[in-house]
Amino acid sequence: MNAKRVLAVHDISCVGRCSLTVALPIISSVGLECSVLPTAVLSTHTGGFTGFTYRDLTDDIVPIKEHWRALGMRFGAIYTGFLGSFEQIDLVKGLIADFPEATVYVDPVMADKGKLYSVFGPNFPAGMRTLCEKADVIKPNITELSMMLGVEYREGPYTREYVSDMLERARAFGARKIVLTGISFRQGQIGSVYMDYGTGETGEVMRPEIPGYYHGTGDVFGSALVGACESGLSLGDAVECAVDLTVGSIARTHGSGEDVRYGVDFEPGLADYALDVRAHGAPHLVKVVEDDQIRIVASLARSIWPKAFHGMEPDEHLEYMINNLQSFEGISDYIRNKGFIYWLLQCDGRSVGYMAYVPEEGCLLLSKFYLLEEYRGRGLSDVMMSKAEEAARGMGLPKIRLETNRRNTGIVEIYKHFGFEIVRETDRDIGDGHINHDYDLEKVL
Repeated sequence: MNAKRVLAVHDISCVGRCSLTVALPIISSVGLECSVLPTAVLSTHTGGFTGFTYRDLTDDIVPIKEHWRALGMRFGAIYTGFLGSFEQIDLVKGLIADFPEATVYVDPVMADKGKLYSVFGPNFPAGMRTLCEKADVIKPNITELSMMLGVEYREGPYTREYVSDMLERARAFGARKIVLTGISFRQGQIGSVYMDYGTGETGEVMRPEIPGYYHGTGDVFGSALVGACESGLSLGDAVECAVDLTVGSIARTHGSGEDVRYGVDFEPGLADYALDVRAHGAPHLVKVVEDDQIRIVASLARSIWPKAFHGMEPDEHLEYMINNLQSFEGISDYIRNKGFIYWLLQCDGRSVGYMAYVPEEGCLLLSKFYLLEEYRGRGLSDVMMSKAEEAARGMGLPKIRLETNRRNTGIVEIYKHFGFEIVRETDRDIGDGHINHDYDLEKVL
């Protein structure tokens, strides 16, 4: 599978910045390959223009898909937008089933400001909901979500309690993540709220509202969101990048006085968007303070420790350490009662490692220092070690001390590479008759 290949399933408006003419350049700008499956070809988009031509490509969807399957094609993501009929919805559901490895993003384009678009009948939201139920990430506006949930549409500004309730209701769709657009909590500001149902991550990105109605902004936002997420950003960072590109595009269009029927002036913002995505995607450390973060650390320990110490200690010894020292309860105790500071290392939009330290007399004890196996050899250990050295110097401590299993010769050599030296052998009783046979290593700063 080429994990960098995104399939955009949209119509083509030959004139007017929307659908595929937006998705292609935005997704490509961050280094992703954007393939396309056109659902229709229009001379212009339908917003504000009359007399446009329309060619339905429904009959071409299956032959195109079958050709791809014959070639052994794979997609890292599938991104759907405007679909003109129930038949197209069903065909796209079949496409998703045929490429099960793809992350599925669904923008249920069909309504705004409390009203369905004129081309759709009253039953269409129920059909679109069936597609959202196949998605990993959905991006409705508040009108579309209200219609798919079968609840009465309300005009904003909204209370946070109301929006939170709508996000919770949308959990029933089964998507892993949701981004809800067009949300205002007070006059003069508008933006998006998001929720990751798996991690519990939620938040909002608000910007000053620019007067007027601008065609194609949903496509700009959705394409920027997909590009950022597929570049490895967290949901919150991806939403921020998408909002900034969209708002900047609207501001340029508003300031220029251009005919808004032709869409927003997004092209000049692509370089900054690409830089923004790269900056957010850089490896970085997040301090562990919340229960959800502690649970992530415990989950990482459960994944990393059995592989890292395989063959070095009996299974029961490893289980004792994981269950007592690296469990949610154990880590919570270290942080809240023993003064340890934990950090999660994030890269590619996920938590890939963790570290912990605590000041001792005359030194900083580097207690935990772990990476997922697939992220080793990428220089990420340098990021964590630099943080430990920065912390020690900030506390006025002249050296760093750590303990590591004497049988773990590979990690000992890595620590030596960082400037550590073995200063002693120790046998530590960690409880219930379990003994750690370690080296103590120190590095003078």
